Amino acid sequence: MKNSWDIDTLRHYVQEAALHSFTPYSGLPRAALVLMSDGAWACGVRIENASYSLVIPALSSALVSTASIGRKDIAAILFSGPAKQEEKNAILQTVTPSLDQLDKDFFGTSGRTYRIGNQLTMGKYFSKPIDPNTGIRLARHAAEYADIPESNFPVGAIAVTDELQYFQGANIEHPDWTRILCAERAAIATAMSAGASNIRSIYVSCLKSTAASPCGACRQVLYEVAPESVVWFDRGSQPPRCFRAKDLLPEAFRLTNPHRASP
Repeated sequence: MKNSWDIDTLRHYVQEAALHSFTPYSGLPRAALVLMSDGAWACGVRIENASYSLVIPALSSALVSTASIGRKDIAAILFSGPAKQEEKNAILQTVTPSLDQLDKDFFGTSGRTYRIGNQLTMGKYFSKPIDPNTGIRLARHAAEYADIPESNFPVGAIAVTDELQYFQGANIEHPDWTRILCAERAAIATAMSAGASNIRSIYVSCLKSTAASPCGACRQVLYEVAPESVVWFDRGSQPPRCFRAKDLLPEAFRLTNPHRASP
């Protein structure tokens, strides 16, 4: 681990991460880096959607990715560009303890010395293609990280890529319910933030309901970022069910010629 604080090193990391953004509508890549109390760090990227209210901000990607592996000990936050007002508001609502703005793109605690450690490992690899039971077992494990003080409704998911790398997500509730990301979107955000855009399958586990399935928001996001992927539902005592992502949302809304603004 490095023994000195070097914000320029972290700026390099977060600007590299921004290249993984999915921004076909604005053309403006965006990333956020969260530094944990032990120096470990992780990045999240902006994931846009034709249904604009379903855009996943970079900070949300970073927060759900780390929370989905049980890490909430955030010591500082860095953006790939100047912080926006909505990002500042999200920090005030989400991060404890509150962080002071020390620079236009960096939030931390005044007077604190930071250390930079290793990047958190978000994705793991299978040695060979998996069967549905393995995917469901891992999705059930991911549900153990759900943060659900309001709903008490745990859901877990894993996203598996063509390279057999997998990323987990859990539903992480937020005081502002409009900011909540379901487990499916948490897993997708984690995968895409790591540069894995070729998602081939999603496994979703919801043990408290025999009738649950991905919500409309998750279906819309899946349709845009992984329409050819296969989605498996695990619903307690019911046999698992399998669908193609694009079949979950017939006649889905999608812009055929998205505007790409110049950075």
